[in-house]
Amino acid sequence: MQKTHKTKRYTKTSLMKPIKIVIAFIAFFSVMTSYGQKVLNMKDFNIEGIKDVTPIVVKALEKCKEEGISTLIFPKGTYHFYPTFAPEFFCEIVNNDNGLKRTAFPLIDFHDFVVDGNGSDFIFHGKMIPFIIEKSSNIKITNLSIDWEVPFTLEGLVVANDSEKNTFDIEVKTPYVVEFERLYLSLEREDSPYERKFGKRFAMWEHDNLEIAESILWDPKTMAPMYHTNQYDTHERGVKAEELKKGLIRLKAEMKKLPPIGSIFVSKGDYLQNRTSPAVRIVTSKNLTFKDVNVHHAGSMGLIAERSENITLDGFNVVLKKGSGRMITSTADATHFCNVKGNITIKNCTFENMLDDGTNIHGTYVRVNKIIDEYTLAVETYHPHQNGFLFGEEGDLVQILDQKNLQITSEPMILKKVKRINEKISYLTFDKPITGKVEIYDGIENISWQPTAVIENNVIRNNRARSMILKTRKKVVVRNNHLSSQMASFRITGDLGLWNESSPSNDLLIENNVIENCVYGGNGAQAIFLIDPQYVDKKNFEGKYSKNITIRNNIIKTFDSSILVAMSVDGLTFENNQIIQTDTFKPIFPDAENVQIINCNNVLIKGNTYRKIDGKQTTITIDQKSTNVKVVKGDAFSKKSSKK
Repeated sequence: MQKTHKTKRYTKTSLMKPIKIVIAFIAFFSVMTSYGQKVLNMKDFNIEGIKDVTPIVVKALEKCKEEGISTLIFPKGTYHFYPTFAPEFFCEIVNNDNGLKRTAFPLIDFHDFVVDGNGSDFIFHGKMIPFIIEKSSNIKITNLSIDWEVPFTLEGLVVANDSEKNTFDIEVKTPYVVEFERLYLSLEREDSPYERKFGKRFAMWEHDNLEIAESILWDPKTMAPMYHTNQYDTHERGVKAEELKKGLIRLKAEMKKLPPIGSIFVSKGDYLQNRTSPAVRIVTSKNLTFKDVNVHHAGSMGLIAERSENITLDGFNVVLKKGSGRMITSTADATHFCNVKGNITIKNCTFENMLDDGTNIHGTYVRVNKIIDEYTLAVETYHPHQNGFLFGEEGDLVQILDQKNLQITSEPMILKKVKRINEKISYLTFDKPITGKVEIYDGIENISWQPTAVIENNVIRNNRARSMILKTRKKVVVRNNHLSSQMASFRITGDLGLWNESSPSNDLLIENNVIENCVYGGNGAQAIFLIDPQYVDKKNFEGKYSKNITIRNNIIKTFDSSILVAMSVDGLTFENNQIIQTDTFKPIFPDAENVQIINCNNVLIKGNTYRKIDGKQTTITIDQKSTNVKVVKGDAFSKKSSKK
C-alpha cells in the first residue's frame, strides 16, 4: 500500500511563502532539464512498494505526451504490472493471436522519447503486452528487464513413466501447481475449480484457459531441447491428467516414446491460442532503439515488429533469469520482423531457450481470391495468424508470383487503392492492367517493404527451431555470431502454402560465424544451411528463387551429416568453411548427403575443409537441373561430386 505522510500545517502568512517556494522548486525539478530535454522521474510518483504500478505509469506517460517530456526514468527497483487497470487496445498482430490487448506502456503517437529503466525489473502478471509502440518515431527503450511472475508455459520434471499404461508423472513446483489448475483444462478431480458446460470442461477464470498442447521435452543437463526430441513430442490437445497429490501430475498422451525420467516436460498450450503476449509489439513506427534490455519470459515473441522502419537491437537479450529454475524464455521467436523496411540491426544480443526461432525477417504474401476486373483483385490472408495483416497501402510497389513455382509473373505495379473488406479479404487496385497475368491462388508480394539487415556479435542457443530465418530482397550481413539451435541454423525459404512468408534472399553474406551442434531435434535430415523454397510440387518446378548467397569462413562443428541443402539459387558461393565432425551426439541421419545442390546456377565450392572422425568419405550431389557448378580441386567435396 502507498505510504501516507503527515505534514504540519502553518497558518502564518510569513511561513506560507517559503513553503510555496519550496513546493515550486520541487515541482520544477520533478521535470528536470538535461541538455534542453525534459525528464520525468518516476521517483516523484512514490512508486516504491506499490503493488500495481500500471495506472501510475500510464498516467506518467500521459503527462509526458501532454507536456512534451522527452525521457521517463525509473529509480532502480522491482515493479509489478497487473492488467486490472491497464488500457486496452484491439491488436491485429502478424504471426500472433489477435484480440484485445492490455498494456502498461501504450507508446502510441510518441516521438523523440526515451524510457530508461535504470536497471529495474518489470514483472508482469497475466495476459499483457508490456510495450505497445505504434505510430511513433525516435523511441529508445533502455536499461530494464521484462519478466512474468507466472510463466505461460507448464514445466514439469518427469519422475516416473509406465510404458504399459502409456503414462508418465511430472513433478510441478509452485507457482506452476496453481497455474496448472488455473490454466490447463485437463485436470481430473472433483474439487477442481471447473464447471461442465456444453459438453466440455471449462475453467471459471476469464481469459486464462489453455489446454495442454504443443509440448516438447527439455534436458536440464544441457538446458536445451532434448536430443532427438522429435520422438517424444506431442502436439495433440486433450492430454489426460490426474493429480496424484499436490504437485504431482500423471499425464497420458499418444507419444512415439515416453519421456525419460529426469527430463523436463514443457507445454505452451493449444495451437492458435498460445501467442497472446509478446513482450514488445511494434507497428507503423520508425527509428527505434532497444539498448540493454532483457526479456526473461514472454507469452509469445520477445519482440515483434511489422510495417515499421529502422530498428536497432543492441544488447536486447532474451535470456533465462539466473536462479529462476525455468527452462523457457519466449514461447515463440526471440525477435520477429514482418514487412519492415530501412535497416534492421541486431548486435551484441543473446537469444536462448526460446520455443521458436532466434530471428525471422520476412514479408508476407497475400493470395488471390478473386479477379474483380482488369485492374482489381480480391486478396486474402491465408494463415489465421495473418488475419488483419496490413499488406500494403496506396503507393506501395507489388508484384504477382506463380502459386506453383513462386516465380514473378508481372512487372512491379503501384497500388492505387487498398480497400479492406474484413480481416481476411481486401481489394487491391493497381496502376497497370492485370489481365492474363494472374490466376486464383497466385501470390502478391510487397516489394516496397523490404529491409537491409546487419546481424553481428550475437549468441543464439538452446532453442527449439532455427537460429535465423532470412527472407528479404535487400542486403543482409550475418557475421561473428555463435549459433546452436535444435533445427537448421539458417533457413532461407518462402511459401504460399501455410505461413505465406516472403521473400527470396537476393544478397546474403554469412561469414565468420561459429555454428555448433545444430540439427539435433530429429525433425528430418535438416541441413545446417537449408535453402528450400516450398514448392507445391517439388519434382516439377522451374526458375530460381534466391540469388547471390555467400557462405564463407565459418567454423561448423556438427555431429550429423547434412551441411548444406541449396535449392533454386542463382549465384551461390560456399568457401573456406571449416567443418569439424564432433561426437557430442550420435548421428540421427548418418546417410544424408553432406551437400545437395538442386536446380542451382553459378555455384562455387572451394577451400572448404572437413575433419572427419568416422572415417566416411564426404558426399555431395548435384542434380541435372543445376548448371555451371564448380567444385575447386582440393576442396573437401571435390573428389566426391556426382550428379543425380
